[in-house]
Amino acid sequence: MSGKTERFYNIVSLATIALVVLPIGIASIVLGFGFGDNPCILCWQERAVMMFISLTTLFILRYGLRPKYLALLIFYCAIGIFMSLRHTGGHFLRDIGQGFALEILGFHTYSWGIFIYWMIFICLAIILGFFGGNLVDNEDGEVRYLTKLQGSAFVIFFIVLGINSIQAITQVGPPPFIGQSDPIRFSWTPKDWKWSTQSWANLMRPMSLRGKYHVEKPVVKTQAKRDIAMFESGDELIKVKEVKLPETIIGNITDIDYHPKSKLFALVTDQFYIYILDDKLSDLKAYVHLDNLFSIEIKTLTAVSFIDRNRLMVTGINKSYVILKLDKEAKLKNQYATFKDGTDGILETRRGRFSTVRSKYAYIQSLTFDRETNEFVTLSVPNKKFNKIIATRFSSIDYMLSSEKEVFTNESEFQPHVTSLKIYDSIAYGLAPDNREIIISDNNFSSFTGSILLPVNGDYRGVVIFEKDQFIIIDGNIASYFIN
Repeated sequence: MSGKTERFYNIVSLATIALVVLPIGIASIVLGFGFGDNPCILCWQERAVMMFISLTTLFILRYGLRPKYLALLIFYCAIGIFMSLRHTGGHFLRDIGQGFALEILGFHTYSWGIFIYWMIFICLAIILGFFGGNLVDNEDGEVRYLTKLQGSAFVIFFIVLGINSIQAITQVGPPPFIGQSDPIRFSWTPKDWKWSTQSWANLMRPMSLRGKYHVEKPVVKTQAKRDIAMFESGDELIKVKEVKLPETIIGNITDIDYHPKSKLFALVTDQFYIYILDDKLSDLKAYVHLDNLFSIEIKTLTAVSFIDRNRLMVTGINKSYVILKLDKEAKLKNQYATFKDGTDGILETRRGRFSTVRSKYAYIQSLTFDRETNEFVTLSVPNKKFNKIIATRFSSIDYMLSSEKEVFTNESEFQPHVTSLKIYDSIAYGLAPDNREIIISDNNFSSFTGSILLPVNGDYRGVVIFEKDQFIIIDGNIASYFIN
């Protein structure tokens, strides 16, 4: 055997010893027996993958560098990286210093798996690049003679394996018991051991590659869910007139807003068009076709709200937003990155995302600007996984989260689905077409005073208060004027 080949197997021996002693040995002996840190179910999986990698390197030491062993190492590393990202991903976005279990050099123990598996991948690349000539293709079962260093890797592996087995049997228990999400600290006393099968229930649940983010997009049902509205007040709208909207509007209108000082309406459609119309809803002043994939993806446009007479915000169901400015000097030709089509007179000034805590796993279909508090307000849409409605406020200065609160604490399937929200004179009006009503509340959503019933037949999408005592409700391509 050449000196180069022997050096290679010595390097493999040292790498095996390092992998077994440092992450696995320290985790079980120092952190486990010394500091009482028991691994959770995901930690056990990461640790098991490291043991399988170490076992594979022992096969390389005994039978030579064979392609199937390299394939196994790549396979195990892929599983290990997935498990580490799966584990660490649940804690990535926490505030500084927060996490799970102990820290090593400022990093929580579970996050070290990502580094370790990537280092193994790099080592595999080095092996293939510099020692590829040592690959053994024969499958005749010949074994290699082991030096003392190489033999010590086997001894250390089985010692650490035995120590881990003791920890697993005593703290987790034999099958069918399984690791826990929140393990208690290590103990040698049997009465303090916690053997549980609770995690099996979580493993048996329907799975999705997107996890909690697998939420159906909101769909407005035009048929009433029930015979009565959520708040019975006896008020009904009286239709005054109808205005047919310009035929040049492309897509289904999803929301409308009006600014009394500029006397302009703003409309948005599900095809990413924003339209500015006069106070008669007949003269199209300007429009743009938003590029929803530039920089930040904006899913279906669902809401629009004037900030002041010259600025407005539009938002998608995924809480990504765009702020537009009405500027006579703005030229469409200078807005290639943000607009696909349109007219002069509209300028994009900001594009961003609203980040929430309580409604992270819910879409929105409504947004309004509260001029009393200078905040943007949204209501989340309940879904099968998250059957709650969260009222969220965002600062108009830095666009960060200001406050959140749960509203409509009814846990039934009849949670209202608010598709358009407006605040006028400190009163909030929420259009809930599923329940054929406009829900009325104070602007803090702490007191619900009633509702206004909508006509039975209608494809209601957006609502706006016009000249104090009139509602304008979008019904398909018709703007219907109502008085209460």
